[in-house]
Amino acid sequence: MAATPGADGAAGADSRAPVELRCKIVRSPADRGYKVWKLELKRSSGEPVRQAVGAAGDTVPFRNLEPAIYILCIGGDKGRSRCESIDLVPPPEERAPRFAKNVETPPAAVNGDAHWIGAARLAVPSSARREMVKAEAALLRGDNTAALQHLERAVAIYPNYADALNNLGTHYHRKGDYGRSIEYFGRVTRIDPKFFPGWVNLGGSLLALGRLQDAREANLKAAELRPNDPLANTQLGINYFYLRQYGDAKTYFRKVVDLDPASANSPQLFLAHIAMAERSPREAEEYIRSYLELHPHSPRAPNLRRTLESLASGGLLNPRELANPQR
Repeated sequence: MAATPGADGAAGADSRAPVELRCKIVRSPADRGYKVWKLELKRSSGEPVRQAVGAAGDTVPFRNLEPAIYILCIGGDKGRSRCESIDLVPPPEERAPRFAKNVETPPAAVNGDAHWIGAARLAVPSSARREMVKAEAALLRGDNTAALQHLERAVAIYPNYADALNNLGTHYHRKGDYGRSIEYFGRVTRIDPKFFPGWVNLGGSLLALGRLQDAREANLKAAELRPNDPLANTQLGINYFYLRQYGDAKTYFRKVVDLDPASANSPQLFLAHIAMAERSPREAEEYIRSYLELHPHSPRAPNLRRTLESLASGGLLNPRELANPQR
């Protein structure tokens, strides 16, 4: 998916030693029988980093990762999936950091678009699908040029290939060519109006260009398709924040805190910003403390702790020390 405007690079990559993540797949109480699950680790922008497969009870390692906040997804079995953010930024003094995470198999699909497959997607020829598989493999090995070539071939074979068009839009969004990404995402939503990634990515690119009203419509459509998706709710929160409609912004940011508290998009810091705008410093302090509990080793943590000291002594808060929403 497209990177979310205002994302907290916070816990982004730094020069510390690489880290390891060990994911144990835990069977949910409702699951029966043997099933294979795919684990995907993505950057906070949605760019794929690693993939692996395993069954309930298996422990899947991801080694030599840069310290950062990542998105961890598990999926399989008739479209069931779940994603959440995970902070893999260790204390500065730790030399061989290892993180462990229990990942419960996801519940039955509840999203409004979970079982919807448009006619255009059903008609994708196998040759175009093969190009998509090659594009994804190129992305995982960091070869963006090859990935782009395979995506373009896929679309040349089948111009209404929504997944390939969506990935092309994501490519241009990451390059900062938002006008071009909007063209691709717009095509996706016209071809398949129930294709959630197209709407949420369109909303992200429109936000990046500052087209706030258009972005709101796209983000509302994404949230209609998946009401409990953290990214859709984050983008709506940011959308309303830019529009200075703080009541609506708080509604969506609070939902993100419930859905994905470790989100790299720093919903707690946006909420602290709003609390200060509404002259509620104690509320802002609570949100900052909540953020620090989740991201104690974030590069911005020292500034935030000084901010808390300033608030405790009755000082003023510098908004730059909180969220940094940039369009």
